Amino acid sequence: MKKILFALALLFSFSSFGQNNKDALRLCSVLQSNSFSSNSAAEDALERILGTIGASKRFVLQPCSNTNNAVATSYKGIRYILYDPEFMNTLNYGSNWGNLFILAHEVGHHINGHSLDLVLYAADAVESVSLAQSRQQELEADEFAGFVLAKLGGPISAANEVISKISNNSDDSYNTHPSRNKRLNAVAKGYNKANTKKSSNKTKTQIADEFFYKGLKKDKSEDFDGAISDYTVAISLNPNFISAYVNRCAMYRAKGMYEEALNDANESIERGGKEYPHYQRARVFMDLAKSRDDPRMFKAIDDLTTAISYSKEPESFLYENRGMCKFRSIGWNSACEDFIIAKSLGAELPQFVAKRLKNGCD
Repeated sequence: MKKILFALALLFSFSSFGQNNKDALRLCSVLQSNSFSSNSAAEDALERILGTIGASKRFVLQPCSNTNNAVATSYKGIRYILYDPEFMNTLNYGSNWGNLFILAHEVGHHINGHSLDLVLYAADAVESVSLAQSRQQELEADEFAGFVLAKLGGPISAANEVISKISNNSDDSYNTHPSRNKRLNAVAKGYNKANTKKSSNKTKTQIADEFFYKGLKKDKSEDFDGAISDYTVAISLNPNFISAYVNRCAMYRAKGMYEEALNDANESIERGGKEYPHYQRARVFMDLAKSRDDPRMFKAIDDLTTAISYSKEPESFLYENRGMCKFRSIGWNSACEDFIIAKSLGAELPQFVAKRLKNGCD
């Protein structure tokens, strides 16, 4: 692999040490074979990013079309950030905040000393990093970018949208990049750092509560992505925030992201959650069950029974949902009693259930 990189490095003119722009274009050519809008817009964004930490501009920015990527690298001691303008716009439908997050992520690699000089690497003067180190570097760059986004007043949802589009939650053991949840948590950690410095008189718990209630507002207005972002920040500040896990679970379920929803329901139960975590997990199982004998339907019944046992007062929605589970899996006679209880507690039952109840439970 190093020989290949060295051969590619030979494509660059070693006699043009002072011509950074030419080197950047040659780097771009190599990326095009491997793998903001205007230059001024990208330059302005870079100035804003560096301004959040008081750093000087020591990077060469170079548009690099048809690479479907953005990358931080070094060549002959010069640090470069190469980006595909079309790719930057596609990732977040042209959102400036999403693009700025991507650029900040690449700056984060340089700030944290991650980028290897291609010439030194090809000459075996430096070693490549392991997969584990690569994943850690990506998390550090995500954290930096989250910090920058918060400092500039951007919404964390823009970063989360980008991360969600370029990652998943599969096993990352043999990958250079971490799984989605790890990256989202890193972004939230950086975002929270910036907000904590802005609100130094507040405790982490207080700030977590603020983000939770922000999420709750967005939840009610059906801004599911925004709510997920705020709940994620709340959880990063307070890992035992059971209500944030429960509410984020509901948002994931509304978006059809069942793996994430189930993870949050399980997490909230493991951390001591009672009634509502079991209810939310039951709803996930109900959505996933494909047939009347699907084991997940019976798991839903068990969770709803547990939720009912934890409930301080009878809740109509718990009995109504358990009745629906029983009706779908066992039959009317088993479900009827739950529907009667739900109705007595004020539930507005589906028409077919209300009609059948008139004939009793037989």
